[in-house]
Amino acid sequence: MSCISDCIKYLLFIFNFIFSVCGLGILTLGVIVHLRVTEVTDHIDTNLTFPSITLIVIGSIIFIISFFGCCGAIRESHCMIITFASFLLFILLVQVAVGVYAFVVVKNSDKQIDITKDYQKLFDSYNETGNKEIIDLVQSSLQCCGVISPNDYKGIRPIPPSCCGKQGNETCAAQEIYQSGCAAELKNAISTAGTVLGSVAIAIAGVELIGIIFALCLANSIKNAERRGYRV
Repeated sequence: MSCISDCIKYLLFIFNFIFSVCGLGILTLGVIVHLRVTEVTDHIDTNLTFPSITLIVIGSIIFIISFFGCCGAIRESHCMIITFASFLLFILLVQVAVGVYAFVVVKNSDKQIDITKDYQKLFDSYNETGNKEIIDLVQSSLQCCGVISPNDYKGIRPIPPSCCGKQGNETCAAQEIYQSGCAAELKNAISTAGTVLGSVAIAIAGVELIGIIFALCLANSIKNAERRGYRV
């Protein structure tokens, strides 16, 4: 094989190391997003479950694909490299689909689902088992209070300590209470999560495209070298 082919082989090997790190990043991001939304998805349709689970699966599969890429590059196996490129192309198409879904569906979810209405139902059943913990989690995590504003608590129940980042039986001073409503903050959080998921998926898909090009170039060089060898 030529010097250029040798360079492509080592570049492909380095790419697969980077690719495995990207896979770990995708897996971690998917797990974090899924864990953060799981506790509220039973009550509020966030549209984040599908892309987060898909990224978890993709991140796991990437480690297997990296194996074919590394072994194929080291052993100069035409079959393994073609297998690697095929798997990588499939994952690339899936990631682009996930990225488009995250951008179009999740990021614009406030136009498709009524988060305010769903959260209001959850807020109205604050004293039911489990709902109090979910509302307190949302309020402390997103630094918000009530559905529209802290005024939602007036005449209904005392403002909980989660409205100012406190716990237990502590009380909130007037100046410490978060002024943003949780419905609006949930919309912003979902929109931001959709942007992050879509951006990561499409950015890594671009890296994968480079890997496919390297793999096909190396596979072609190996095939040409084998043909020259057979002619001797």
